[in-house]
Amino acid sequence: MLAREQHCECPYFPGMEALYIQSSFETLEKDFQQSIAYGILLEQGFRRSGNEVYINSCPSCSQCTPIRLDVNKFSPSKSQRHVLKINSDIEISINTEQNTFATDEKVALFRDYDFHHNKETSPRMSLEEAKEVLSYSNAGYENVINMEYRLAGRLVGVAILDLAMNRNGILSGLSSNYFYYDVSQEILKRSLGVFSVLQEIELCKNLNIPYYYLGLYLPDCKKMNYKINYKPYELNYYGKWFEMPENPDMLLNPDNILDFPKPGDFDIQYPEICCSTFDLTIQQLYSAYMQGIFPWFDEDKGHPVLWQSPEKRFVIFPDEFHIPKSVEKFLKKNPYTITVDTCFKDVIENCRSMKREDQDGTWIGPKIIKAYTRFAELGYAHSIEVWQEIEGEKQLVGGFYGVLIGSIFFGESMFTKASNSSKAAFVLFAKKFFECGGRLIDCQVYTENMARYNAREIPRKEFLRLEELYLTMPLKKDLWKEFKN
Repeated sequence: MLAREQHCECPYFPGMEALYIQSSFETLEKDFQQSIAYGILLEQGFRRSGNEVYINSCPSCSQCTPIRLDVNKFSPSKSQRHVLKINSDIEISINTEQNTFATDEKVALFRDYDFHHNKETSPRMSLEEAKEVLSYSNAGYENVINMEYRLAGRLVGVAILDLAMNRNGILSGLSSNYFYYDVSQEILKRSLGVFSVLQEIELCKNLNIPYYYLGLYLPDCKKMNYKINYKPYELNYYGKWFEMPENPDMLLNPDNILDFPKPGDFDIQYPEICCSTFDLTIQQLYSAYMQGIFPWFDEDKGHPVLWQSPEKRFVIFPDEFHIPKSVEKFLKKNPYTITVDTCFKDVIENCRSMKREDQDGTWIGPKIIKAYTRFAELGYAHSIEVWQEIEGEKQLVGGFYGVLIGSIFFGESMFTKASNSSKAAFVLFAKKFFECGGRLIDCQVYTENMARYNAREIPRKEFLRLEELYLTMPLKKDLWKEFKN
C-alpha cells in the first residue's frame, strides 16, 4: 500500500497540528477488492474519508483512539432502552442506491445540520457546497449504504455507513462514517444520535456482522467521548484491540499488554524514544514497565508524554551492591524513622519540588503525579518515607518512590530535606530488597548519586533479556512486611 503523510490543523483541538497517514482506494484496488482491503484496514484502526483511508499519527497527541463494539456482547442500558421506546414511531429504511445519496431532500437536511453544529466557526454553506460535501462523504467506496430515518414520512436523519468484508469475502464490519439529522427542537429531544447507534448495532446483528466500528474516541473532546456509553467497547492501541472492562484495573495483567513501538520509531534522531502520547494511563504505564520503557518528559514546557528506553541502562545487581563507608557509619546512629507506603502523594510532590543541580525544572508534572498515585493505589508503585522529629512533631524530610514488578525495583525519584535522609532510606531499602530475593534495581540513566552504590551501565538488549526473566519471578519474602519489621 502506497501511503503519504498529510499535515493539517486538528479538527478537534484548535491550534494543534494533526498528522494523517493516507492512501487511496485506487491504490488498494490494484491488489485487493475494496471491501476486503477496507475490512483489513479497519482491523488495524484505519478510517475512511471519501476515497481515502487514513490513520492518525499525530506526534504530540494520542487522543484519537479507534473504538468498536463486539455486537454479540452488547446489550442496551436502561437509558438507551428508553431512547428506543420514545422513537418507536420512527420509520427506518436501508438505501443502497448511490445516485440517491445526495438528493435535494438530503442536501437541505445536511446543510441545516452542519450550520447548527458549526455556526460559531463557519458560515452557512450554499446548497451547491452542501451537495458537494455530502457527495464526497458518500462516494469513493463501493459498499456505502444510507440508513434513513423518517417521522410521518418526513426525513429526519441519515446515517452514512460502510460495509466491510474479511479475507474470505464475508461481512466482518459495519463502520459508522457520519450521521446527520433534523435539528428542530422536536427531533433534538428524541436523542436521535443515540437511536441511530442502537439501530446500526441491530443491523449488524441482523446481517451477522460481528463488529460495529464507531469511529474515533477522544476522551477530552465532548463531541467524541460519548462513544464509551456503548459497552463493552474495545479500543485500538498500536494496531491491537483491547476490550475495556467495567473495572479498568483488570487490564493490568500480562494478557493485556499494549505493544509499544520500538525505540527510535518515533524519530531516528532520538533512538531512545519509542513514541509520544497525549495521555498517561495506568494501562500504558504498566505495559511500558513490562517492556523496559518509562515516561520521561517536561510537562511544564508543554511536551507530550515521551516513552523512553535508554540505549544503556543504569542498574544495581545484588552481588555488586556497595554501601559507602560514610553512609554505613551514619546508619549506626540513624536519627530518622523510615516508613513505607504511608504518604505516596506527599513523596512524589516533594520529588517534584526538589531543586536539582544542572536541571531546569522537573519532569514530574500533574500527569505523572496522577498516574503514579493511581499506580500506587493498585500496589505497583511504592514510596519510602523518612521522618524526623522536629520540635516534638514528626516531619517528612526525605524519601523516594519507584515501581516493583516481579523481582525488579524501578527507581524513579528521591528528595532530601535533611542530611543523608534519602541515602539512609535507599540503603536500608536496597539491603532488604536484595535479602528478599530482589534481582535488579533499575536506576534508568547514569547519576553520580547511584554510581556510589556500584550501579553500572548495561546495554538495552541485556537489560530487556534480564527483565523478561525477572518480571515473572516473585520475591522470596514479602518485602514490605519485612521492611516494616
